[in-house]
Amino acid sequence: MHLDTENKLVETEDIKIQCGIFQGDSLSPLLFCICLIPVTVQLNRLNTGYEEHTTKTKISHLLDMDDLKLIAESEEELQKQIQTVKNRQ
Repeated sequence: MHLDTENKLVETEDIKIQCGIFQGDSLSPLLFCICLIPVTVQLNRLNTGYEEHTTKTKISHLLDMDDLKLIAESEEELQKQIQTVKNRQ
């Protein structure tokens, strides 16, 4: 496993997964969101998406249950986001 920290890249040995969580299990959405935290950080760094008018916060993606939805203002922004998600797998 690879983990990017602020100062360095941390690498562990392979993690053997013995069993998984079934879709529909109450832990499934929580674990999905936790696993996508590194992707979320990278998408936020792109500074793409739509700006919310009251807080001026850019919204580039949404996590819902077991879905990742990308939000972009242009085709170019969307392609950057897609490439970011592909590279983080």
